[in-house]
Amino acid sequence: MKKPAIVGQLGNRKLRFGGYATLLIVGALAIVIVLNVLVGQIPGKLDLTQNKIYSISPETYKVLDGLKADVTVTTIGKPGSEDPTIHEVLLKYAARSRHIKLQTIDPELKPGWTKQYDPTGQGLAAGTLIVAAPSKYKNIGVYDMYNYDTSNYDPTNPNSQPQLTSLSVEQRVTSALLFVTAAKNTTLAVLQGHGEQTLDAFGLRSAASNENYDVRPLSLLSEPAVPADADVLLILAPKTDLTAQDADKVRAYLAGGGKAVILVDLLTKENEFPNLAGVLQTYGVEVRNVVVIEGDPNKIWNPSTPAAVIPGLEYHDILAPLRTNNYPIAMLAPQMVQTLDLKKKSLKIEPLLSSSARSYGKRNTGNVKAITREGGDLPGPFTLAVAITDPAADASKQDTKLVVVGSASFLTPQISGMTPGNSDFFMNSVGWLKGTKESITIRPKSLQALRLTTSNLAALLLSGLVVILMPLLVLGAGFIVWARRRHL
Repeated sequence: MKKPAIVGQLGNRKLRFGGYATLLIVGALAIVIVLNVLVGQIPGKLDLTQNKIYSISPETYKVLDGLKADVTVTTIGKPGSEDPTIHEVLLKYAARSRHIKLQTIDPELKPGWTKQYDPTGQGLAAGTLIVAAPSKYKNIGVYDMYNYDTSNYDPTNPNSQPQLTSLSVEQRVTSALLFVTAAKNTTLAVLQGHGEQTLDAFGLRSAASNENYDVRPLSLLSEPAVPADADVLLILAPKTDLTAQDADKVRAYLAGGGKAVILVDLLTKENEFPNLAGVLQTYGVEVRNVVVIEGDPNKIWNPSTPAAVIPGLEYHDILAPLRTNNYPIAMLAPQMVQTLDLKKKSLKIEPLLSSSARSYGKRNTGNVKAITREGGDLPGPFTLAVAITDPAADASKQDTKLVVVGSASFLTPQISGMTPGNSDFFMNSVGWLKGTKESITIRPKSLQALRLTTSNLAALLLSGLVVILMPLLVLGAGFIVWARRRHL
């Protein structure tokens, strides 16, 4: 009996191979579809950006894991109009903690709701974030979540625009979380009355605000003591010595578990500030009127200014984020901070910044431009900043902590503006004193893309690979498949 034509065709080799190819294609498509479905169900996403701008740091994870109260992060604007970069970062917060709720509110549809978060009545700009807990809230402006370089910006030129440099959304949001969930904000008491510098003069007022610090001026002339609610005392480069009464008030504050940052700028002569020096000697150190000059050319910040030193960073919690991010510090005419031989045994004095072994110290501070090493110069290395801990005798009381730096000029905007490690070092020092390490180690993420540079030969070879070799390989593979199918 003769087989039907269609049955006979089933034995045809071309039909069999065609069927195999069809099955392979259908199978491949099925695998791709299944993989896409599975990947879509994975809660996390892989951040392949160069600077990990969509990732959040371990410090933020620690804050999120410690949340006890519910916090709502509201984006002001029409739903669906959120900044995708910022929204992607916020999703990381919500995925990590069940206490974080995200929402978008249109102020035109709910003006009554937004009014409670708009104390000035000027309206909330689209893109503003409101981080709110049951008892407190903090607004983050849309421009506060990005940092810009305005050094080349000309407001008179309509074509001139500030350059976008970094994303600081994690820094702002985590700081806001700490603010709205904290029982009390840290108070910085800035000593005045002796010609001291201020945070405004250093351009650090905004940085202190971002870290949720409450900055208050302090005049001991009108105060009987350093206020008990002063969490950290700042003594920023006084131009005249403390009075004996002021020095006693500072000692009493520190003896009760106080915290202080003391910056001492270059003096005109040795032992010019005996009362302030007495406070430092109580905690085992003195700032000597010796200008440190670097002899290592790799440690000089400005070749034309030998007293501009790039100090070495010691291993300490204050400096850990600077070491991780490779942030240098630059100091102009720093003085040596010397540990005294006679001091309390309980004191723990840790060096923070130091000069190289090739550095030397000049006693003739009025002639720091004379860079040549002279016979009377002191040999290095030198300690330029220290962290001091005086453990409390009673476990129920707080330890006394100080950060002492033999310079204050490193915080001037002219220097710190070009070396971000300077202001970071100061803010990290304040954070270490209060133990708020999570907020101080989070720094903006650069949006500057690194360019790939290649030689002319490498560029030519790469072009040949893409334009000539790869098309030839594809053509050759097609020819082989065609030739094989002809003989099926």
